[in-house]
Amino acid sequence: MLKHIFILVFLGFSLGAKAQFMRYKLHEGDTINVIAKDSLKQGLWREFWGNGDIKTEVLYKNGRKQGLEIHWYNFPNCIKEERFYNKGLLDGPVTVYAKSCKKESVEHYKNGVKEGLELNYHANGRLKSEGNFKKGNLDGVYKVYDKKGKFSFESRSTTEAVEYDAHLEDTLDHTIYRVLSRNSKWRKTIIVTDLTASMYPYAKEINTWLKLHFLKDTAQQTFVFFNDGDGKKDEQKRIGSTGGIYFCRAKTSDDLINTMKLCIQKGEGGDAPENVIEAIIAGLKKIRKPDNVILIADNWAKVRDLNLLGRVKVPVRVILCGVYEGMEVNTDYLNIAYKTKGSLHTIEQDISELINQTSGKRFNINGFDYIIKNGSIRAY
Repeated sequence: MLKHIFILVFLGFSLGAKAQFMRYKLHEGDTINVIAKDSLKQGLWREFWGNGDIKTEVLYKNGRKQGLEIHWYNFPNCIKEERFYNKGLLDGPVTVYAKSCKKESVEHYKNGVKEGLELNYHANGRLKSEGNFKKGNLDGVYKVYDKKGKFSFESRSTTEAVEYDAHLEDTLDHTIYRVLSRNSKWRKTIIVTDLTASMYPYAKEINTWLKLHFLKDTAQQTFVFFNDGDGKKDEQKRIGSTGGIYFCRAKTSDDLINTMKLCIQKGEGGDAPENVIEAIIAGLKKIRKPDNVILIADNWAKVRDLNLLGRVKVPVRVILCGVYEGMEVNTDYLNIAYKTKGSLHTIEQDISELINQTSGKRFNINGFDYIIKNGSIRAY
């Protein structure tokens, strides 16, 4: 697929009117990156990789994105993401491609809010999952399929009311409680938790663990909750400064619940990728030299800011919610555990030997094969 896709643009300016420009560039005969006299972006804007290949391309009208925006990988030579805008707001499909150049996901937006069908695909091109969204929230359930296209299961709905009350009688199905109980020797930790809409069902599990396991030590535990931007519009989110992060040094269940309620009240997450690493870094600024970071995350949510991971110098113990037997594990979270010399945990498994895996050699987790190439874990 060629990177150099040229969009023909009529800027509406005569040659004699170029004096009205504050700034512009010429690239292969095209007038690009125009800042008009009123300081608004106009017409075709392009950014380039260091080797001269196009990195991004989009049209502006009176300072707002209009129409198709395209992002390319530097390597390989294919499109990374396509987005449609109307008057500066996402309006239409957002399509993401893997480095294999194959379609990875499609989301739909209306006036800047996720609305309609979301589809995710396996590396072999078969449908991985699907769900319908209404006003930014999952409307109903996710349907999940295996790599052969066979229906596997339906995941949770996020339209139900959030439950906070601890469930002390039965913890058999509690991912968080079971993982933390199996690993009771973890000490001096920060617990960083995704509280976007898909994670609401797990608020009760955190409170259950706090009551049953932690409070008997009559100590204090630091929690960091994040909602990916406090309701911020998706196009306004910036790597490292998305926001929507809340701290709690909990001595009581009420401390915990009040902070969770505030985080949920302020925002529901919006688009699928989350500001996971930003939240971890924010927690590390609050606690001096913790032994571990415990990350409670949604296996379905991509990580917006993996490029910040190099700033995390503490092992991250990733507890993945929503992972069932025979289900593929999101490689974003495998890489967080692997690159911080941490570990990954599901309701059934503690995967603590990632750092000992041999580069270039295939290994299996939960029935799926992975491989380490160029320092990162990838689906095989």
